[in-house]
Amino acid sequence: EGEYLTDRLADDAALFIENNRDKPFFLYLSHFAVHIPLEAKKEMIEKYKNKPKGKQNNPIYAAMVESVDESVGKVLGKLREYGLEENTVVIFMADNGGLSVIEGANTPATTNAPLRAGKGYLYEGGIREPWIMRWPGVVTPGSVSCEPVTSVDFFPTICEIAGVSPQANGEI
Repeated sequence: EGEYLTDRLADDAALFIENNRDKPFFLYLSHFAVHIPLEAKKEMIEKYKNKPKGKQNNPIYAAMVESVDESVGKVLGKLREYGLEENTVVIFMADNGGLSVIEGANTPATTNAPLRAGKGYLYEGGIREPWIMRWPGVVTPGSVSCEPVTSVDFFPTICEIAGVSPQANGEI
């Protein structure tokens, strides 16, 4: 009560890193933002209400995106604080394209133009999503790959990175 969920999740993730910094760990941080219901901190919404209007013109959605950005910054900052950033793989991705249709209050939230459609559709606007990986010494910063990526590959890939073999039942 009285907390913005995105901030709380970031604080909990930072605390997890702090408490586990002396041993290998796996942190999975899954935000509810930028999903519906669209809710953001009032001061951030006000900041975006006064921005020039273009194709992306939902101040609540913009404020939610900024909050997620701050959360990622907090987690990366905690890794840096404890000297873990050079030995930690960070993967950032979304679960679908942006919400470009009416699906509740304050929607549509965004546009995926020039891609067709958005969340809930099998067109490119619904299935193309950001996928960013930071893996010092392996992935060149700023590099771009055109290879398709799917989240079903995460488990075996993370196991390989950690030097463990997944068993047939999915356990390690």
